[in-house]
Formats: sequence, structure tokens, C-alpha cells
Amino acid sequence: MIKDIISKTICCYPLDDNFVKAHVNLIIEAINKVKDKNNYRVLFSAHGLPKKIIESGDPYQWQIEASVNEVIDQMPFEGFDYKITYQSRVGPLEWIGPSTEDEIENAVKDGKELVIVPIAFVSEHSETLVELDIEYKHIADKKGVNYIRVPTLSINNLFIKSLSEIILKAQDKDGEFLTSSSFLRICPSNFTKCPCKKIN
Repeated sequence: MIKDIISKTICCYPLDDNFVKAHVNLIIEAINKVKDKNNYRVLFSAHGLPKKIIESGDPYQWQIEASVNEVIDQMPFEGFDYKITYQSRVGPLEWIGPSTEDEIENAVKDGKELVIVPIAFVSEHSETLVELDIEYKHIADKKGVNYIRVPTLSINNLFIKSLSEIILKAQDKDGEFLTSSSFLRICPSNFTKCPCKKIN
């Protein structure tokens, strides 16, 4: 006889400590490849969304910014030059910004070396391998600007540890829908599209 399968949904890990540390370590490795340590800019690039989705209460942009703030807090550098940007814009709708492509152009004009962090992508795919590695890199290459792309977390040990610990903690918690942050909602209440509105 097959036992009933109990499933749980876990969302929202933008502030998880090991997730953040995994990003920090990879960014530091990339910065070590920068030629002029006094003249570079880090772009945290996430997949964009139409503005109307964010304005309707989706917490995605807030979560991206929260992750970046945690990463910056743990970076061992002062005066860190960085921007949060959004890529993969399509269609006629107004999308959240600034766009990664525009900010690459701005960094090139400023003569900055570039470190690109795919902050919202945890595996390699078309947005990283084509958009970041080929199309956007071409912009910097044309101007002779050093362009360094941080890899996605993929099978990074700290990222896997992050996910496994979240799962192990969740198995002992009641409820079918849980978050990763002590299993309490982390998004501000004005984000009405946060799935965690289902629990209090």
C-alpha cells in the first residue's frame, strides 16, 4: 500500500546566510581578477519584470534588493561601487530598471572595469550564457573594457548547504507552505502578491 505523500512548498530565501555567503565568495574571486582595484563597478543583474507586476504587489524587486544589501554588508571592501540592474526586457510594456545593458554602456563611458553578478539566476542558461556572456560582453569588448562575469551559484557548496538546511528544517514544521526565514513571512505586508499571505 502506498502511503499518502506529504508535500511542502518552501519559498523566499533572499536573506539566507549561506546563500548570501556563496555570492560574496564568488564576487570576491571575480574582483581579484580586476586589473585596477580602484576603478571597477559591480552590476548585480537580475531578470526584469514589467512595472505593473511589481506595482500589483509582487515582492520580486524587494527580494532582489534585500539580497544585494546583505551581500554588500558582507563584502570586505569600502566604497563599493555597485548598481542593481535588470535584463531580458521584451515587449512594449514599461519594465523595472535600470537596464543592465544601459548600465554596461554607462560603465564603459566612465572607463570602469566591470564585474557582472547574475544575482537572481541560480543556474546557467540563455540569460547568462548568451545575454551576459556574449551580447553584453560585446559592448565592453568593443571599448576594450575588462568584463568579468561571476558564475551562477549552480552547485556551489554553500548554496547547496543553504537549500539542504532549509529543507531539513521544513520537514519538522507544520503547514504546507513555508518560508526559509524561520518559516515566517519576510516580505513587507504591502506586497500583497507574496505567496506567504496564505500563512500568518
